[in-house]
Amino acid sequence: MPEKKNRFLLLYGSQTGQAEAITDEIRDNSVVHGLDCERHCLSQAEKKFTLENETCVVIVTSTTGDGEPPETALKFFRRLKKRTLPSDHLSHLNYALLGLGDSNYTNFCNAGKTLDRRLEELGAKRFYPSGWADDAVGLELAVEPWIEGLFPALLNFLSPDLPNKSDLCCKEATCSMKEDTSNPVDNLDCKRDKTELNGTTITNCHPSTNGHSKEERDDYNGHDTPSSEIDRKILDNGSEDSLERKIEGISLANTQEPSLIKSVQPLCDAAVTVPLLTPAYLALKFNSEENVGGTSFPFDKTAATAISRATVISADILTSEDALKKSLKLRLELENEMSYQPGDSVSVYCQNDAKEVEMLLKRLNVLDTADCVCEIELMKDTKKAKAVIPLHLPNVSTLRNLFTHYIDIRAPPKKSVIRQLVKETTNPQEKRRLQELCSKQGMADYTSFIRNPEISILDLLQAFPSCQPTVERLLESLPKLQPRPYSACSSPLKTPNQLDIVFNVINIPEGDGRSFSRQGVCTGMLDKLTVDIQSRQKCEDPKKGEKICQLQVSARPSQFFRLPSDVSVPLIMVGPGTGVAPFVGFLQHREMQKTCPEYADQVFGETFLFFGCRNQSQDYLFREELMRLQEIEILTKLFVSFSRENKSADEPKYVQDNLLKNAELLLDLIENQEAVIYVCGDAKNMSKDVNQTFMTILKEKKGMSESQAKSHVTKLRLDRRYLEDVWT
Repeated sequence: MPEKKNRFLLLYGSQTGQAEAITDEIRDNSVVHGLDCERHCLSQAEKKFTLENETCVVIVTSTTGDGEPPETALKFFRRLKKRTLPSDHLSHLNYALLGLGDSNYTNFCNAGKTLDRRLEELGAKRFYPSGWADDAVGLELAVEPWIEGLFPALLNFLSPDLPNKSDLCCKEATCSMKEDTSNPVDNLDCKRDKTELNGTTITNCHPSTNGHSKEERDDYNGHDTPSSEIDRKILDNGSEDSLERKIEGISLANTQEPSLIKSVQPLCDAAVTVPLLTPAYLALKFNSEENVGGTSFPFDKTAATAISRATVISADILTSEDALKKSLKLRLELENEMSYQPGDSVSVYCQNDAKEVEMLLKRLNVLDTADCVCEIELMKDTKKAKAVIPLHLPNVSTLRNLFTHYIDIRAPPKKSVIRQLVKETTNPQEKRRLQELCSKQGMADYTSFIRNPEISILDLLQAFPSCQPTVERLLESLPKLQPRPYSACSSPLKTPNQLDIVFNVINIPEGDGRSFSRQGVCTGMLDKLTVDIQSRQKCEDPKKGEKICQLQVSARPSQFFRLPSDVSVPLIMVGPGTGVAPFVGFLQHREMQKTCPEYADQVFGETFLFFGCRNQSQDYLFREELMRLQEIEILTKLFVSFSRENKSADEPKYVQDNLLKNAELLLDLIENQEAVIYVCGDAKNMSKDVNQTFMTILKEKKGMSESQAKSHVTKLRLDRRYLEDVWT
């Protein structure tokens, strides 16, 4: 069967769903451009597709861990890495590639860049330049222009003789504008600014007040022509007489600064280009006679590794009552023979806060049916191409269960979600502001008022009261609730069938557009679940609480962040705050190894730990345990720094200060004893500072230039002697 001239293969490698969502957008746009798109996960190689049989492919892949491919893409990457493949193995293939990453991590977009190089080595040719999207500044900054340029490149490659290809690119704008005019809000008397932009273009509308009621004119702050400033009317205890005219303590009438709900010039007067409005495709069928509560342990069809149950048998508070953050250590009793090694992580399957879910269901006006059994179906008349029910959603459930266990209601809404909200908004000023926030021209406002303050879908709906989205549309567009990974803080040799994790309970205040204070999704859940058994016991001797709770967990093995197989290799461990967690596991493992007959004649390498915290009386985590390990000579030397204590100028304030203070010792360990460096903790600041500190040591003690020191540290990384387990 001859291959279609307008067909291309679309592949994704996704760890958290970002790459998959981007390919969903590409697939929807391909229909508008008259292209036939076949989409698959990279895990489906040799099952659903064979790269050797393709001529045109678009790939979107993320990077995870220490520059590794997503778990679902590992087999695909391994196949291509085979050195037996000839240099012309993929000479027939033409490709475009988009890599997703985070520049806070050292190996930015490493999986995508590795795949890009390998495809080129095997003879494949790019028909469109590869792109690299950075989650540290916002994926959309690179993703949107890359997708915008992709379709002209695809049309050029697949249909070089097709006349008027530009007409296809404009088709999206024409269709979407026509669709929007069906909304009564768009029929207002408007002055329209002209624009010539690709994509869906929304003209700048200045609605007349003719025909509006006094109440509507009041919303325009008393002006005949509505201002971009809109006083929010917030009901107090349901009373319409109590109207609050301020948000976050700022009177909107007296400020010229932009905010979540209003813009200023030039954006408020500009024509804006918004994303394609994707067709609706999900429907809900309710059985009003059945009424059930939520499911405690939902089944995850998309899990990359086996899911096990774990019982929390102790919960120790490691910080004092006056500490800035509350640190918890949970001991989990593992079931189903789940195994791990020190350095691995465990993913905890979390659920959204019950009160938050209740607020969202109430805002969506679906509380009456929230606990009725419903079946998710495809709309019979959907115009969405190749529509399928998202894999992470169960076919039968309740709305409360869906929004509690399966849907991420906390993640900042993507622009495509905001574009859908535009369609469901009736107030013209609110509609215009949502258009701005999802537009190309409103990128800075989107970053400042949604992405950076981490505004949730509920915050957005509270801020735009005339927006009334359907539940089905939110189920279509909101992402999957992902499990949260935590480093193992124990050794299976010391506590068989048990695993410890440590974390700070995250508290997020109200403000900056957030309509209420909240805790971290997973840390807040774990804090609430264990509140009755929490105690300030010594962490090395936990006691079983009277009450227990169960969790769903899965192992996340680390490929490289492990103890060296040679126990004589010295260890340099850098872990401030909860970053010390895996090193407690390392040291406990070494302690038990020393008692094993197989290591009886072995010489164990020295161990050096650099730990830092704010105050030694408030958040010195594992103090007693680290002292014990030092007393029995498992931990050779402990270097501690306190950043919030008054001390002399020469005393170290941060872990990097202690590294510099002990530069000669470290240099001897690295250069003469082949020590391995481990760094765990914050990726945005700490890990970068530590990396720079090791370069400074090489420059000051070995006389290297900046480039020489950088190359030396890079070689340590390539040799797996500088390893990181960091997070943002």
